[in-house]
Amino acid sequence: MVKNVFGGNGAKKGAARESVSKNDRNRLRVAEEEAEIYAIVTKMVGNGCMVHCQDNVGRLCMIRGKFQGKGKSTNIISCGSWLLVGLRDWETVKEKGIPKCDLLEVYNHVDKERLKSTSTTVNWNILMDNDLTNIEKLNGKPKLDVPQVHFMTEKEQDYLKTMEDAEKAPTETVDLSSGSTVTRVYVDEI
Repeated sequence: MVKNVFGGNGAKKGAARESVSKNDRNRLRVAEEEAEIYAIVTKMVGNGCMVHCQDNVGRLCMIRGKFQGKGKSTNIISCGSWLLVGLRDWETVKEKGIPKCDLLEVYNHVDKERLKSTSTTVNWNILMDNDLTNIEKLNGKPKLDVPQVHFMTEKEQDYLKTMEDAEKAPTETVDLSSGSTVTRVYVDEI
């Protein structure tokens, strides 16, 4: 226990910190039971997130207290994050309800590659198809078609229209008596 030398209100607050060994930080948690499956976050909602699991089912994932507060700094959850979730087998789901699951582990980018190499029985294509960060890598182009927006003034629009009209304007060649040819462009149409 820390000796209280200074006294006062906040003297022992530093003792509440967790000490995590290096082995615990480098250890990769994998699914050990049937009720533990891998999922990817598709949408963030109030007290949890919507996930798409490896069994191709969408679920509402409840974020436990371990991943909130002090534990949040190393477990940032956002759309596209890979998770290990525990299924709620004991819970009955209503007819039109969404099944729920509990968050067990959050994986970072390095852990994703380690997971792919260690677990060979899991079909990772289901998670990679729903991963918004890998869509460009998988297909070569993004699925979401974002229109190209170019802001221009009225002068620029008039200039572009004039140039397009000039390309469409008829041209003709005229032979001169000196033997050279000249291209005649109608200036009135420009």
